[in-house]
Amino acid sequence: MIKELNNVDWGPKIHEQFVRQAKWTKSFRNQIYRQVGLNKARKILEIGCGTGVITAELREKTDAKIVAIDHDEKMINEAKRNVQGVEFLVADAADLSMNDKTFDFVVSQYLFLWLSDPKVALNEMVRVCKKRGYVIALAEPDYGGWLEYPEYELGASHIESLKKEGADPFIGRKIQTLFEAAGLDTQISIIAQVWDKHNLVNNIEEEWERVLEAGIISQEDFIAKVKLEKKTIEKNQRMIFMPVFTAFGKK
Repeated sequence: MIKELNNVDWGPKIHEQFVRQAKWTKSFRNQIYRQVGLNKARKILEIGCGTGVITAELREKTDAKIVAIDHDEKMINEAKRNVQGVEFLVADAADLSMNDKTFDFVVSQYLFLWLSDPKVALNEMVRVCKKRGYVIALAEPDYGGWLEYPEYELGASHIESLKKEGADPFIGRKIQTLFEAAGLDTQISIIAQVWDKHNLVNNIEEEWERVLEAGIISQEDFIAKVKLEKKTIEKNQRMIFMPVFTAFGKK
């Protein structure tokens, strides 16, 4: 149900990318945790745990039993090295082995954009969630809302590369409809994520590397784009904005 990523280094590089992504939305996750009463949880399921970045955060915030799954065994092995006190399983979000009404919270981050059939996976998440429990999408991007200036076509290149990998770059705007259709009483919010100069300096080359690895641009174009970006960023004349949606639905 989750599309395979091509040409990905499953070691420290991908973990560092997940850490950076998590930092951008940390304050909003903390707000959601407070709203849903995560500290009262007895059992939590995380879907698409990757290398365990969000798993580690959940482990720090609660004494609940945590089960974390990912479809990729390499990801799970990395997560096991990064987080203790969690049950990690290789599993498919669309075919969970857990019994009905098992978990107080079913949590994911940057998951739905990678699902080939998000409705099927969400129905499974709702099935294993207890009555009056919560299904939570901590962050889902919408590249259709990407704004940049000057226009160097980074956003358009990301959309093209994500489509090429089988992802849905416009999943953010769809998340409320998906949750409500699954029978969840849903609240959404939008994170106005504007990249400041610090984030641009630290991340812009990697952003173009992702486009390069997807085969969207040539090595020569990559070198030219990065050079242009760094020159513009140094002058503090570069702006990038992308909306990130969060949602939590009560069963």
